[in-house]
Amino acid sequence: MTALLEILDINTGLAVGVAVLSLLWWFSVRRPAGAPPGPWLAVPLLGHLLLMMKKDPREQFTVWRRQYGDVLSLYLGSQLVVVLNGYKVIKQALVQNADAFSDRPHSYVNEIITDSKGKLKSQRFQL
Repeated sequence: MTALLEILDINTGLAVGVAVLSLLWWFSVRRPAGAPPGPWLAVPLLGHLLLMMKKDPREQFTVWRRQYGDVLSLYLGSQLVVVLNGYKVIKQALVQNADAFSDRPHSYVNEIITDSKGKLKSQRFQL
């Protein structure tokens, strides 16, 4: 009887673990409403980086441009990124909608590299 309870506990724990991991995966790769289309399969924490490592990233972006159009979205790591392709789309974004595209997104790496005023930190070493 105790062996049966131990097996049920192990199976229940595995089922709950698989369910939790599945929900985490689903929420990490789900696109927000209104996001441009893009590749579907994204790995948690890596995003679409594995798809870009199979061949030259430029060729992969060319394939995605044919498939999804000039504006597409994909995950680089866990960050959703919108990619603009083509002269007309880039000009419209950067010239006609300059206010929306005039700032960089918040990034912890950017904070580490720069000081609070946006200037590069000194990389001098004393010997």
